[in-house]
Amino acid sequence: MANTRMNRISSEYMQALASCMRSLKDPRVQGFVSITRCEVTNDLRYAKVYISVLGSDRDAQEAMRGLKSAAGYLRREAAQKAGLRAAPEPIFHLDNSIRHGADILSVIHEIENAPTPPPVTVRYTPEEAAAFLQNHDQFLILTHRRPDGDTLGSAVALCLALRALDKTAYLFPNPEVTPKYKWLVEGLEADAAFQPESILSVDIADLSLFPADAKRYGNRVDLSVDHHNSSRAFSRTLWCDSHAAATGEMILRLIDLLEVSLDESIANALYTAISTDTGCFKFSNVTAETFRAAARCADAGANIAGLNLDLFIIKSPSRIKLEGAVQANMQFFESGRIALVKIDRTMIRDMHITIDDLDGIAAISRNIEGVEIGITVTEQEEDCKISVRTCSRINAAEICEKFGGGGHRAAAGCNINGEINAVGKQLVDAAREVLLKS
Repeated sequence: MANTRMNRISSEYMQALASCMRSLKDPRVQGFVSITRCEVTNDLRYAKVYISVLGSDRDAQEAMRGLKSAAGYLRREAAQKAGLRAAPEPIFHLDNSIRHGADILSVIHEIENAPTPPPVTVRYTPEEAAAFLQNHDQFLILTHRRPDGDTLGSAVALCLALRALDKTAYLFPNPEVTPKYKWLVEGLEADAAFQPESILSVDIADLSLFPADAKRYGNRVDLSVDHHNSSRAFSRTLWCDSHAAATGEMILRLIDLLEVSLDESIANALYTAISTDTGCFKFSNVTAETFRAAARCADAGANIAGLNLDLFIIKSPSRIKLEGAVQANMQFFESGRIALVKIDRTMIRDMHITIDDLDGIAAISRNIEGVEIGITVTEQEEDCKISVRTCSRINAAEICEKFGGGGHRAAAGCNINGEINAVGKQLVDAAREVLLKS
């Protein structure tokens, strides 16, 4: 009976004390301060009062000081509200159990919502990659952000080849596909209801290059096919051939291993991939194998003349204006060995420049006699896109890797946050360092 009586008194005193605390004007006690437990002693002389404070350690200390300074007032008022003849003196103790519980829940939440760590990547040979494709189905093929001809042409050719094997295959609906390449992907993009079993990526060197909507597949890629020597492994399996001029060359090898015959549609896609990543066969990455691959596309019915016209010759009025502005405003350093091009948002807006108009603009600076390193800085909404082109003796990837990017020896890129002029200076400084040690 005694314990029951003291529990009732403790409960009533706790409620009365909590009501009195809410009436205090002391800002140290206002806010997330609450009583978690109260124990009145049998002689009613003291009450152990446990306080929880939601906030920082400093907030808790200040609240305890405020309560202790108001202890006399709280003692009288709480006893009167609880109808007690004796007035227990409140002895305040800090109770961190709620805060600790919140911390534990926060840690659990972080663990539950942490991204799945990337799988350990197994390096595949082309034969093993082809065997994987033969033994699986329900494919979704991913392309990279700001997709170019190589990633799209490679994805389309692979998708068509898998369909020729009576497999279900679709492209991820990349929202950044521009009008220049829209014809390639028509009828091949997955709808929202498609549930893939196997995820493939083509021409993607790093997870950061995934389109925003595709990031949910970041740690689910079963096979990645890529030709960048700076490729960072993120998939379960990877076939990477840095000697290939384009990923399209590698896809042609896979198609041969799958014993799929080239038709006009596959050939058009492959020629788009190979020709765009070699600057219509002008870049230093071109090999005899590149020409053989292009010849096979021609044999299979690819519209070589029409594709060359659309991809490399016809230019919009905005593109012509942009080229003029780039040539007029180009800056030179190190006696003309480094050229810098800056394309800011104002220029893009005033000239009505599209993504397609910017395609290949980075090659202009390297077309100038004496230039060994050409840098193009394009200002975007959130950052600056960097393209670096170099002569054969200088590694463009080495420059871009200083800023978290990568690519090939003669062509590389990265993204840098910052004001365009400051970013340009950073790039020139990095290029100068690489140039002078070469």
